[in-house]
Amino acid sequence: MKDRLWITQLPKYAIISFVVLNIMAMFLYSGGNINNPDQVGYSFIRNFFSDLGRRYNFSGESNLISCILFNMSLSIIGFTFIMLFYKIKKVFTNHKILISLATLFGVFSGFSYLGVGFTPSDLYLDPHIFFAHWAFRALFAAAVIYSILIFKTDGFENKYAFGFIIFGIMVFCYVIYSEVILDDPRINPDVLVNHVIAQKMIAFWILFSVYIYSIGLGKYLYKRV
Repeated sequence: MKDRLWITQLPKYAIISFVVLNIMAMFLYSGGNINNPDQVGYSFIRNFFSDLGRRYNFSGESNLISCILFNMSLSIIGFTFIMLFYKIKKVFTNHKILISLATLFGVFSGFSYLGVGFTPSDLYLDPHIFFAHWAFRALFAAAVIYSILIFKTDGFENKYAFGFIIFGIMVFCYVIYSEVILDDPRINPDVLVNHVIAQKMIAFWILFSVYIYSIGLGKYLYKRV
């Protein structure tokens, strides 16, 4: 019962908290984006999520309240991912090497989300970029391994494996699109909107996919009891 609480209930409440805290942070954001420090308020298509977590906005004004709310939301997601992926290892006990690798990547992704939250981009840019990149890369690696594990596990519906395959493909495409295809928005302002929309789409896709996967895990655990 305790494991099912971590696996099925915690992700649901974490996602709700993430959405609510980010909406509040957007309304309280003090303004500006990477190319326009004079922008009024927060723009859903011109501001990255991480802009909410800046201690100071792009014109140097305090952004403390938005910063706290956003980084709190990332801390909740990071903690949730760490606990979820750690608890999942008990489900796939017959494949110790694969589940150890999947747990490593999954937990590291959770720590990366925490890292993004504790490294505001205006204060610690290089660590912030490192954690932001690896939050996605580690999740992609975990998704590939979990897909294999589901196919190998009797009683686990394969539709969740296919869901993880699609999830992994989406994350991989985002990494290639944002890090290889698109220019740096600080150098080419015309691609800012592309970067921002892609980031928001993959962020919500990740949360939705992890929640659906947690439901599948809950059903599998229920069958075993």
